[in-house]
Amino acid sequence: MTRTLALVLLVAAMGAGAFAAEPPVIRSLAEASGAGPTPPADSGAQEALERYNGGTAALQRRELESAVSQFRQAVRLDPTLADAHHNLGVALLELRQPVPAITALQRALELAPDRVESRLGLGMALRDAGEPSRAIAELTQIVPSRPDDPQLRLMLADLYGKTRQPRAAAEQLRQAARLLPSDAALRFQLGLVALEAGELDWAIEAFRGATRLNPADADAHYNLGVAAGEKIRALVDEKVATYRRAVELRPDLADAHYHLGIAYIQKAQLGRVEEKRVLLRLALEEFRLFQRYAPNDPKAAAATHNIRVLEPQVK
Repeated sequence: MTRTLALVLLVAAMGAGAFAAEPPVIRSLAEASGAGPTPPADSGAQEALERYNGGTAALQRRELESAVSQFRQAVRLDPTLADAHHNLGVALLELRQPVPAITALQRALELAPDRVESRLGLGMALRDAGEPSRAIAELTQIVPSRPDDPQLRLMLADLYGKTRQPRAAAEQLRQAARLLPSDAALRFQLGLVALEAGELDWAIEAFRGATRLNPADADAHYNLGVAAGEKIRALVDEKVATYRRAVELRPDLADAHYHLGIAYIQKAQLGRVEEKRVLLRLALEEFRLFQRYAPNDPKAAAATHNIRVLEPQVK
């Protein structure tokens, strides 16, 4: 029951934009560098530069339709003007027109392949166009140049969530949490995604962080309990597997039979109701084997007691 609720919380959070935050800033080239393109060597490109400058001024004034018109004229006059293609993409993104923005930003990157701002814009446009896998491919290329940008990490986490890659999403959230150490909500989200990804240590650490930062968050306390329970179950499963392997290798290893019986009982207590009788029957068999191989062991009395308790439960 508890695990189900944790997953419902995760789905609800993702559906509402679990990693919602201000997106990374994609800047026009005038904002990024403080200047426009290099002045043209010939007068034939002068009008393209004038259109570019007019578009940049309109973009800064938030006159987006005018900016788009000016940039489109600039790239028609000079198709090699990478800055104009870039700023056209920025303006189209602002107008929520991601498909033509993709075209503009791809052309900007063809002309200036190393421009981080254009690749960021392309990733955002692909995200907005509903192409998360392609967006991830673009955005991961710029992480090395912007390793300490928490908004980039959050956007990648969101995209990995959309492509059903919870472990990758958890890693991006973990990096974002490192950069935003006082954000309790972010740690809560990390805990949910890490739990879904099976990264139980990350989940426990994240929920503990959330409860430290916000001690009144009942959901964080609850989900910390869920994660701790999952960790206990994983450890018990490991105990069962380890002791089973031991008795396979040495069938007369009495202590391994005894502790395997205890582990089966623990697994029955933590597992599903329909599995309980099967697990208790396995535990009973292990205690009987222990008695066969070590009838004089000090634990023999405890084994006898366990057998008496278990026999009525497995009938």
